[in-house]
Amino acid sequence: MPFESNVFINCPFDKFYVPLLQPLLFTVLYLDLNPLVSETKSSGQIRVEQIKKLIFNSKYSIHDISRSEALKENDLPRFNMPFEMGLDLGCQSFGKKKLNFKKSLVLEKTRYHYQKIISDIAGQDIENQYAA
Repeated sequence: MPFESNVFINCPFDKFYVPLLQPLLFTVLYLDLNPLVSETKSSGQIRVEQIKKLIFNSKYSIHDISRSEALKENDLPRFNMPFEMGLDLGCQSFGKKKLNFKKSLVLEKTRYHYQKIISDIAGQDIENQYAA
């Protein structure tokens, strides 16, 4: 599918996220858009190169940074999603002219949590995905 229809989805891929990922994918498909997600095809593949290619080929992106905290005590937080979001924002700023028209949606778990972990994106419109 062409650039105009592609949506890069940057989210956790674990059993806890499946209840959120399914409606997210349904919505993207319902809007007649093409969801693009990173997948590991072989251990020899450099994953970040695949992610950069998906970002470059997508007009839209959805970044869920809600897992920027440890899931269990004594675990470290996962920073893959904020890192990939940074790649996308950089692509928008430093990419070819068509990339200046990219659109991103950033989701988080707790309102204003992003200001604690990525304060440089203050001023962005962040959606609280778990809002009641």
